[in-house]
Amino acid sequence: MTDPVLACAAVLLLGLSTYRFFARGRRGRTPALRHTCCFAWCFGAFLALMAGQTRADIDHGTGLAGLSGMFTDHLKMGSAGFLALAAVSLRRPAADARALRLRQAGTALAVLSATVLFLLAGIREDGGQMVATGAFGPVALAGYDLVITGYVTCCLVTLARQTLHWTRQADTTALRTALGLITLTAAIGLLWAAWGFDDVLGALRSGRQLTTEDPVSLVLGRLCAVLLLAGATTLLWARAGRAARRWRAAYRSYRSLGPLWRALHAAFPQIALSSGRMPPADAELALYRRVIEIRDGLLILRRYRTAEAPAGAGGAPRGTEAAARAEATRIADALLRARVRDPDDGAPGTVPPAAEPHLPHIGGMEAETRWLGQIAQALRTLPPRAAGPR
Repeated sequence: MTDPVLACAAVLLLGLSTYRFFARGRRGRTPALRHTCCFAWCFGAFLALMAGQTRADIDHGTGLAGLSGMFTDHLKMGSAGFLALAAVSLRRPAADARALRLRQAGTALAVLSATVLFLLAGIREDGGQMVATGAFGPVALAGYDLVITGYVTCCLVTLARQTLHWTRQADTTALRTALGLITLTAAIGLLWAAWGFDDVLGALRSGRQLTTEDPVSLVLGRLCAVLLLAGATTLLWARAGRAARRWRAAYRSYRSLGPLWRALHAAFPQIALSSGRMPPADAELALYRRVIEIRDGLLILRRYRTAEAPAGAGGAPRGTEAAARAEATRIADALLRARVRDPDDGAPGTVPPAAEPHLPHIGGMEAETRWLGQIAQALRTLPPRAAGPR
């Protein structure tokens, strides 16, 4: 029976790592990225073997008892080894090149030693168990389990120490969360590896070992897989969340500018940069375009403005509600003049540029949008204005 948790984790790990590997291109594949992708491929294949009946099919198809178990254990060792290599390669390359070479040599030696010990054990299958039948069968099988468990433990200790160090130096919440989850995964992995010492004692006592993972190992494996995926995708979800918040803020600002834009567009349709509507996914671009169109409309409206401030405007600081209402009143009066006068008759309300109360830039797109939004809100609440004589 297929384990759905392990199967889903295997598919996600294999798919995500493959995408990341090929998306970076040849020049963007750093040693850390290569080691991380190799880890994900090894661990994904390991989870896939644990998830279903593949191990039994391999043994039955090849006629070699325990071959699938050895292959699975090698994948586990490879996963741990590549994790340690990724952690080491993220340090200063010049200072740790020797440590990286030692890790690579240690991985090769561990895999070779485990393979030799497994062959010396003379494994045959008996009722769902691997039985060591060689001359030094029980000792060789125990040594095999000890090499695997010890190697995985050493690699996970290296990873946990490094991720703890990075977690303390992380400057963002998302990065700290991701590193914390990976550290927790390493801790659970250490517990999972420590559980394998029971196999060492069992092999020494009876020369027997289960061909499948016991229930405790399966639970720990599921937990490691879930935590690892959560840690590996935390930054992706955080980035998606930031993008969603930016879209929401841009869309709300776009909507808030609607009253001012509609008033200007009704008087000066030529300010529209495009006749078509932008798709909802382009909220930031739509907001930027709307601000430009409003600015164009206000520039055209200059010829209909007067230098007199409306009653009650006083000297309110720009950016306040009073200043926004005063500016909205001037805009409404200018729009009224634009509707009742022919633009070819001249510029009836034109004043010298130095004294003209046109809307300046306030220092950045965000401040500009906020100020225009205040004006739009004030314009929406103004009472209707009656047209004077032509």
